[in-house]
Amino acid sequence: MKWVLLLCALGLFVYCEAKQLSRCELVRELRKNGFPENKMGDWVCLVENESSRRTDIVSRPNSDGSRDYGLFQINDRYWCSTTSQPGKDCNVTCKQLLSDNISKSAACAKKIYQRHGFDAWYGWKNNCRGKPLPDISSC
Repeated sequence: MKWVLLLCALGLFVYCEAKQLSRCELVRELRKNGFPENKMGDWVCLVENESSRRTDIVSRPNSDGSRDYGLFQINDRYWCSTTSQPGKDCNVTCKQLLSDNISKSAACAKKIYQRHGFDAWYGWKNNCRGKPLPDISSC
C-alpha cells in the first residue's frame, strides 16, 4: 500500500482515490445503498474482514491468477472487467470498484449475495458465520 501512496504522491499512478471508513461511516453508506437492516451486522463483518473498510484494496493474485477489488473484495474472474470497458456479471470495471462512492461496489455485492449468499466471501465464512457480529448499536 505504501508504494501506491508514493506513486500517487509522485503523480505516477492514475487512480489514487482511497478511503478507510469508520464502522459507523460504513453502516451509513450501506444504509444509503439499500442494504437490509437485519443483515447489517453480517455486511459490516464481511467488509471489515475482507478489506478492513478500505475502498482502495486490490488483493494479491489468487491461486487462479484473479484478484479481488475494493470494499467488498469483488473478484475479477466473474464480476468485473480488468479492461477500460465495463463488463462481466456486474457490468463494471474493476477500477470502478475502488471508488469512495460505493454505489457500484454495493450493487455488485448485492448481486453476488443474491446468487451465492455470504458464502461467496471467505472473510465472512471464516470470521463471521456463527460468531458474534460487530456492534453497530451506536451507529
